[in-house]
Amino acid sequence: MERGSHHQNQGGQAIVLIALMLTVIIGMVALAIDGSRAYALRRDLQGAVDAAALAAADKYQQSGSYVAAEQAATTLFGANLRLYSAAACTGYGTPGASPWTVTCTYSDGTVLTDVARFNGPQGSSFTISATRSLQLQFARVLTNGTTPTLGASANGDANNQRFTPAVAALDQAGCGGAGGTAISLLGTGSTMSVTGDVVANGTITVAGATMRVAGDTYARCQASVPGAVNACYSSGASTPCTYPDVAGATRSGFHLADPNFPPPSVPGGGQAIGTSVTLRPGAYASNPNLTTGKCWFLAGGVYEWLAGYTNNADFVSNELKPPDESVAGSNTVLSSYQFWNTGGFNCAGSFQLATNNDPRNPVRNGQWAVEITSVRSDTYGGVTYTRESAPSMCRTVNTATRNDIVIDISNVAGAASYNVYLGQPGNACGGPFGYVGNVAVTGTMSNTLTSPCPIYVGGGCSLGNAELVIDSIYLGSWAPNALAAPGTSGAYPPEPQTAPLQAGLPNQNPGRGAGAAGDRANENFCKTVGGAFATCPAAITPGAVEFYVPSGGCINSVTTGDTYIFSGYQYDWVSLYEPGIGFPPANTCSNSLGATTNSAYVGLIYAPAAVISFVSPNVFEGPGTGGIVVGSLVFSESMPSIAYASIYAPVPPASRLTN
Repeated sequence: MERGSHHQNQGGQAIVLIALMLTVIIGMVALAIDGSRAYALRRDLQGAVDAAALAAADKYQQSGSYVAAEQAATTLFGANLRLYSAAACTGYGTPGASPWTVTCTYSDGTVLTDVARFNGPQGSSFTISATRSLQLQFARVLTNGTTPTLGASANGDANNQRFTPAVAALDQAGCGGAGGTAISLLGTGSTMSVTGDVVANGTITVAGATMRVAGDTYARCQASVPGAVNACYSSGASTPCTYPDVAGATRSGFHLADPNFPPPSVPGGGQAIGTSVTLRPGAYASNPNLTTGKCWFLAGGVYEWLAGYTNNADFVSNELKPPDESVAGSNTVLSSYQFWNTGGFNCAGSFQLATNNDPRNPVRNGQWAVEITSVRSDTYGGVTYTRESAPSMCRTVNTATRNDIVIDISNVAGAASYNVYLGQPGNACGGPFGYVGNVAVTGTMSNTLTSPCPIYVGGGCSLGNAELVIDSIYLGSWAPNALAAPGTSGAYPPEPQTAPLQAGLPNQNPGRGAGAAGDRANENFCKTVGGAFATCPAAITPGAVEFYVPSGGCINSVTTGDTYIFSGYQYDWVSLYEPGIGFPPANTCSNSLGATTNSAYVGLIYAPAAVISFVSPNVFEGPGTGGIVVGSLVFSESMPSIAYASIYAPVPPASRLTN
């Protein structure tokens, strides 16, 4: 009996042990299976919110629309998790001084939250978070019936200006025990105003001046920059700021990487300065040493200045302008500030009207109005692109009885021909105007003798002149036609110029517009590779130039000369290029950029291994700059105003995940 009892006790103990072991095994299986399911679901959830955050930032960078960005995040999140039914979302919207939150609930209970924020110069951010329940299988027996919830989050940033600053110095001078300074302001009580970020990999020194930044100042090893004042972005107003302005700040610790733009290719062969007013792109073996007080028009392309570029007295530009520019807002008043008369040169051109007795084919009687545009073609990649300036001022002529209209033009620098637009009797300069024909410039347009210009007929002005006589046969069935394509009979002229940036400067180009609207000549003008008009941005900015100064040359434009150039999309908006250490040999030259009255580099100034000293406040008289990225910078004497404009800058960095 004792022995049997002993065996029964052992059997009872074994059953308990087996039960315990089964519990452990089931728990281990539950952990293995449901744990791996939880890991996979968490991984998928994180991947989906990462993709949604990038999608939101990308869409915002492309469109500028917060609503489109939030919709893109919702769509991609659902697709990545294979949630094909539409989510129920609170309203999409735009953040203000406070963030905008969108919450979306999917049919399986998954919840997506998108918080959009506008951070001023630090761009826009989209914080995406999501939660999803895990339906347990084996592990259900180990719980009290609750269902665990998994979560994930990500943050996407777009358009943070510290990566595309208005002013940047890559040199680490002054930090980590290194001597020198990366950015120096050596003024005489003046203020340098910057709209955009200022970034220095070294120290910033402000002596005798003020640096006023509507944006953030990134001084890598400085907690503060004496002499620097942060203003409101983007208005430039003084703090405190009212939305949509955001106050800038001084931030330390950031290091800007060299974007390592490659040098441009230089088609066009060897070139030299001659007597033609138009320079051609290509490689110039000699420094032009512009010291003779002349105007020079730059045909579109890359200009490689192998021995450097010096402008001490001349006016150089690739801007195409009409003769007789009017004041902005009135086509009957001549502007006192003609672009191609900058510096006192008589290169702006003009036109006058007369009548010619014609008993056989006269135009009909009345007060006719005439506007002129300058036309030329520039070539890129073997494709020819036509450019047409804004219209001139309007002049009128009365044909009276049996007369033709005679148009005499004293040439403006850069024009290869002129389009003529007429306004009918009855409304004259009130328009509408319609294209009637084109008159070509003949012979070589020289800059050797411009002081007597304008001269409308005969010699005496080396720029030359042109004439067009319009009779009834030439006029044909002409009538203004709003639907006519540019350059065809009756077509409307390009849009007029806009007001100067400030008093005492020439007009600005028309803005950008869809198709053939807006500026058709200069930095606001776009075409496709096929040559069709296109809304900017597009593949080609006709007429764009890029200055390329390799190692061995320097650029020096002092306060008695002006260089006003614009770059374009085909050159990634780099207007001045000097190679850095990424494309040896690096150009380590000490450059000097100044101006007398009206200079600009519309695009990015890029010289990552060089020093550039800005010695005039008139260097940035254009519509905006694509930024300055240089080894080190010195601003002396009177300070300039610098405004970063993304439309004239290289393609911005892609949006990024920041956590």
